[in-house]
Amino acid sequence: MISIKPATPTFVAEIGDVDLARLTDADFADIEAAFERYAVLIFHNQPITEEQQLAFARRFGELEVSVQPFVQTPGGKRRIGDGMQDISNLDENGKLLSESDNRRLINLANQFWHTDSSFKRRPARMSMLTAQSVVSTGGETEFADMRAAWDALPADRQQKLEGLIAEHDYYRSRLMVGLDPKSISPERRALRPAVPQVLVRTHPATGRKSLYLASHITRIFGMDAAEGRNLVDELTAHATQRAFVYQHRWTVDDVVLWDNRCTMHRGRPFDESLPRAMRRATISDVGPTVPEDSHPAA
Repeated sequence: MISIKPATPTFVAEIGDVDLARLTDADFADIEAAFERYAVLIFHNQPITEEQQLAFARRFGELEVSVQPFVQTPGGKRRIGDGMQDISNLDENGKLLSESDNRRLINLANQFWHTDSSFKRRPARMSMLTAQSVVSTGGETEFADMRAAWDALPADRQQKLEGLIAEHDYYRSRLMVGLDPKSISPERRALRPAVPQVLVRTHPATGRKSLYLASHITRIFGMDAAEGRNLVDELTAHATQRAFVYQHRWTVDDVVLWDNRCTMHRGRPFDESLPRAMRRATISDVGPTVPEDSHPAA
């Protein structure tokens, strides 16, 4: 039987007494139940291969198809295998990325608070990040409990937020870190059109409501630009107060998975002259938060 060491009664837990490379059905059932309750799970000393990581991730649902390599370096080679995102500062030959490399700029945007794949019509359910090479200081990942952030809002404020829809755009955060707009060809833009997402979600397993925010948000439908921007900034500041945030310090062979439906996260800066290598598998949610045939009013 797995062991569970919660950081708080309902947010973040360390899971022990399990080998993710030899996972039984009973152990997985306990892990999934813990995932639904705590939203962020941490496993130490799990030196799993790419294949084992993908096998574990697929037990949570359908593996997300990523266009990351085509958006970053169309036609380029990959450092890791298909099916996962390369969260590193290394190129396909294991060399440090140059300061101007698009892959570095795109990964740099991970230092903004965000939710994985909120820029897709069908966003992510779960993300699983594994650490192969870490730095001694910096590079932590912080997680915000969007359920607790919602619960802390006054009831009249909650009522005004329900039903609002935001537009999420993959390129917004990338442009914020210096990605050249001219490098985004019409073909690359077509791979990542902006999409609508609800601002408030209800978790299908727990029934708890949460804010659904990300640095990808460009506007709130039905609001003018300034009003929408102010609302997003205000809610993000509220949701990322220290009371709602947990920081994870990485060690080699850590495996961390999180529920994108009710958390936000961000990476912290680190010395980029040192190698840092991680890989992420992402599982798609069961469907869009806004129906495909819905067209929110501007």
